[in-house]
Amino acid sequence: MPQVSAGRSLPLGWLAAAAALLALVPVLFVPIPGLADAPAHLARHYILSVAPSGGPLARYFAVQWQWIANLGEDLPVTLLSHWLGAELATRLVTALIAPLTIAGLFALSRAAHGRISASAFLALPLVLNQAWMYGFLNYCLGIGLALLTAAWLYARKPETVAGQLGLVVAALVVWTAHMASWATLLLLAAGNELAGLRSVRDLWPAMRRNWPLLVPLIPLLLWRSHSSGSDFAWVYEDLLRTKVAVFAGALRGTWMKLDFALLAAVGLASLLALRWAGPRQLEPRLAISGLLLAAGALAAPEFLLNSWGTDLRTAPIALMILVLAITPARDARRERLLCLVGLALFAVRLGSVTWVWAARSPELEQRLTMLNAVPRGGRLGYIYVRPDCDGWTLTPDEKLASYAVVRREAFTNTLFMVDNARLVTIRDPHLQERWSSDSQRVKRTCPDGRIDMAALRDTLVKMRADGFDAIWVSGVPSGEVPLPTGFGVAHRLPAETMLVRSSNR
Repeated sequence: MPQVSAGRSLPLGWLAAAAALLALVPVLFVPIPGLADAPAHLARHYILSVAPSGGPLARYFAVQWQWIANLGEDLPVTLLSHWLGAELATRLVTALIAPLTIAGLFALSRAAHGRISASAFLALPLVLNQAWMYGFLNYCLGIGLALLTAAWLYARKPETVAGQLGLVVAALVVWTAHMASWATLLLLAAGNELAGLRSVRDLWPAMRRNWPLLVPLIPLLLWRSHSSGSDFAWVYEDLLRTKVAVFAGALRGTWMKLDFALLAAVGLASLLALRWAGPRQLEPRLAISGLLLAAGALAAPEFLLNSWGTDLRTAPIALMILVLAITPARDARRERLLCLVGLALFAVRLGSVTWVWAARSPELEQRLTMLNAVPRGGRLGYIYVRPDCDGWTLTPDEKLASYAVVRREAFTNTLFMVDNARLVTIRDPHLQERWSSDSQRVKRTCPDGRIDMAALRDTLVKMRADGFDAIWVSGVPSGEVPLPTGFGVAHRLPAETMLVRSSNR
């Protein structure tokens, strides 16, 4: 078991294992996990597992399996769904993402520093980062795999044929999970080699050792050869402010003040660890990797290969690696203290996430009872208006109607359809064009908080014309919801209204 020093020491291996086990809690035990995109992932997993066998969903969706760089959760969940069902399989695989990332974090610490360092504990809160809170599940699972692969690279040079073949397999697995995770692995590998370069003659051996990491370029080129539209898009209104926000919001998701305070505490503790560190304050391979990742987050466009938010995904990982780069303290007592501080900060992050999710879960469960009014196998239109002007808290509300796919085998308009990365497509071209992800949004102007009622009425009219059997309006006081011709109110809550076509009542 790794020790800080001889004499009194903390059982670091056991503490690391305990942190990984505790990270299971929020997803595994909160009835409705609060990851923003999780309902849409669940719906897609259900479609992938049942639509090929026929049934109501087969009328709406076609499943087209293909090898793409965005399958991290889809593959294991679809396999497990045959035995566990989509909801339980999705919950289990999603719950394992944070522990997998923690395992990768500690493995990389041991490979780089020769032992589990206090800096690994200080980086723990960044495991539950804003990308995880958004519910970017394929990406986050890929990051855990990338960290484990990087730990292998840092621990030994893949000089043998067997080692290089293993690296090919690892690179393909990480790429298959998510392309941005593979890009992270490439930057971690680059940092590993750049730190050891002494002359130009060292370049070729470094390239020879790492060429297996580039094998995923082959499926990447095959995948993107039939792409349409632009793969890159800079649509930032304020570039500087946005780039500052992606780093400052690394722990975004619960309460703004707490998230900022916790990130500041991690920063201050890291500065203290840097001051207490040994003669070489930063492990050079990790430091270079962290800087490369930070540069990547700053340079990334808002859309990369039709995937949104590459910068906000990468920024927390850059911070995590930069914190991890801090070498162990010279004094064993100070190293132990930093380990305990890191565990305390992780407990605050884990506790706040679990508390927020558990507090909201009964409300979400009550709202989901409205799905009982949706005809099985029908079409549910979802209209979502943000209830206030708080843009910080991340919740599953915008994708909540995705549960209709699982619980009513109904079509709904909350599923994300990323160009050239679709395992699931909508059979009806009109529905595909008009009623995929983001079509549920109706804006609330801020700071005055007014709802765009004209847009609400227009969406209701279009849903009626396109044959929706039920329409769920969320975030609008029930007394203010316009009633489309031919629809009646089936269920009401203070800010929720379920409208059902009269012929289906």
